[in-house]
Amino acid sequence: MRPFQSIPDIGDGIGDLIKGHIDLAFRRIMPGPNVTVDQRFVRLVTGEAHPFGNFACVCGLASPQAVQDAIEPLLGCGAPAAAFFTGTVPDAVVNHLSSLGFERHGGLPAMAVDIERLAKTALPTGYEWARVASVEQRDAWSDVFARGYGLPLPVGAAFAGGIDGDSRADAPLQYFWILKDGNPVCTSLVFLHEGVAGIYGVATLPDERGKGLGAFATAEPLRLARRLGYGVGVLQASEDGHPVYKRLGFADFGEVPLYVRMPS
Repeated sequence: MRPFQSIPDIGDGIGDLIKGHIDLAFRRIMPGPNVTVDQRFVRLVTGEAHPFGNFACVCGLASPQAVQDAIEPLLGCGAPAAAFFTGTVPDAVVNHLSSLGFERHGGLPAMAVDIERLAKTALPTGYEWARVASVEQRDAWSDVFARGYGLPLPVGAAFAGGIDGDSRADAPLQYFWILKDGNPVCTSLVFLHEGVAGIYGVATLPDERGKGLGAFATAEPLRLARRLGYGVGVLQASEDGHPVYKRLGFADFGEVPLYVRMPS
């Protein structure tokens, strides 16, 4: 697919494109154990005591049956769980989720930026930006990702599953990190698909926050994507990341609904 050169090129469908991108990204990022990939959803079940340790990402027009199939193992694992939706969520699905103890927990803002309009970013002295391509680096990347988000380590391992040794400059999935004294302290990745560059996995270790590392780890992969012909960057923001992305120049185009279940 030809890369889009600007947000206006995408038109009114940009919100749906951003939301759908997360489903496509998860299918590529998370091969391996604990992950189920179905035509209707992607599911991770680790049994860890965190909602994002056990989640289902449901795509398209969610039906009650598709949702039930997606979340059944989440109900049985006895741990906190989450479900989010990249397409339409009918009232019948909302009611079904509620009956099973899932409550609406806001949403993940769907955001986009014209890459040429990104605000300037810079690394502080003593930090190094590097590509992660070797499978031997999976554990180190996943550790920083998990600790940066406050997630269980098996979740980090799932998100590092896409590190496959592909070091091509135009590889569709590329992982990065920022190093301090040779040790990784911040992570991110870019997924080039559907004509846009999607940013995921931006996480900074708690002791390294407030230095602009997350902003750099967001913007730099997009600048690399621009050299490959991509004009638009997209992402789904966390609560903490949203103001950072706004300062970089990203704008909101809807949200990915999020539902969370906490076992009693």
